Amino acid sequence: MIKQKRKLNMLKVRRCIIVAVAILLLIIICICVKINKDKNRYNELTILLNNELIELLEEPIIDENKNIFFSKDDIQKLFDETIYYNEAEKELITTYNTHVALLKVDEEYAEINDETIKLNGKLYEEKENIYIPITDLAEVYDLEIKYSQKSNRIIMDSTLKKKVEATVVKRSNVETKKGLFGSKLEKVIIGDKLTIIETDGNYKKVRTSLGNIGYIKTNKLSEENIVREDVKYDKKDINVYRNYSNISGVYDNIENVDDKKLNVVVPTFFYLEKNSKVLDKTTSTTATYSVYKNWADNNKVQILPTFTNNESVSNNLLSYSQRSSVINDLKTDLIKYNYIGINIEFATINDVNSFYRFILELVPRFKEEGLLVAVTLNNNLDKSRLEGVVDYILEK
Repeated sequence: MIKQKRKLNMLKVRRCIIVAVAILLLIIICICVKINKDKNRYNELTILLNNELIELLEEPIIDENKNIFFSKDDIQKLFDETIYYNEAEKELITTYNTHVALLKVDEEYAEINDETIKLNGKLYEEKENIYIPITDLAEVYDLEIKYSQKSNRIIMDSTLKKKVEATVVKRSNVETKKGLFGSKLEKVIIGDKLTIIETDGNYKKVRTSLGNIGYIKTNKLSEENIVREDVKYDKKDINVYRNYSNISGVYDNIENVDDKKLNVVVPTFFYLEKNSKVLDKTTSTTATYSVYKNWADNNKVQILPTFTNNESVSNNLLSYSQRSSVINDLKTDLIKYNYIGINIEFATINDVNSFYRFILELVPRFKEEGLLVAVTLNNNLDKSRLEGVVDYILEK
């Protein structure tokens, strides 16, 4: 009996030792996994856009000079769904907000809103993909772009969105979660600037300079500093008085003008001519125009002049240079006469794709100057391709 008890006791001891060793090994494995995870968590390149991790269609490229390249498909997905690449000319045209850019493959200069700039990177082709130097086009896409080599993360913020910062005033850690259940994400020291994402009780959700997003107690930070506010574009509904848009007519005063709407007349003052020239007929009859302008001012009506075509779209708006010439001539005339914008009403459109490119490249340049763009529909045009691009779509 005594021997049996001893054997049982020894067996229990052995089992306890085995369990203890197994637990110890499990702890060691967990520690090693965590150490390895911490060591390698920055191996994979990640992209943060407006504090959200995003997935790209193609792996971005970062060259030895820290120039960042995105594929054309990814630029199309993120910023410019109408981006255009002319395979024959090896040129790319991209538009966004108030900017139009023209780049050519392997050329070190680009045009942004008709200004020539030197690129740090170049547009290039590789394995049937087009790669765009997005760091050079930060201004075009209204971006702040930073690459953190330490965290292997590209950090992008829209300059059209509000940004708030605070400075660390006490050494602390940014943690994965607020409260007791958070683990250390990154150590921060006095003087470090953190981007504030939101307030959550006694904590702030923040982004560090490495692009890590986590939580820190509010009392560890200085007062918030608003770096910039959201950019907003307010737009009134529009009232178009077509029956008052003939400059040679004789008019009575308009009754009950709605001050809450943009009240406009749309006289035809500008014409597309041969060789991509703009014919200005604003003051061809000075006395009549003067009477008309005074009548519009007295009735609190704005002149939104119409641009129409005497010549074909295919011959005069086919290339980027032709379209730019027309756009710049129009812009100069509108600013000269202090008009609020342009209404585009073409009688015939024999090349709708060139017409749409013309609109896409005109709107950013006009928006930069605070000029409105309206398009009057005809049977050739697809309303859905103009919605969200121009300020107003008018019916005849």
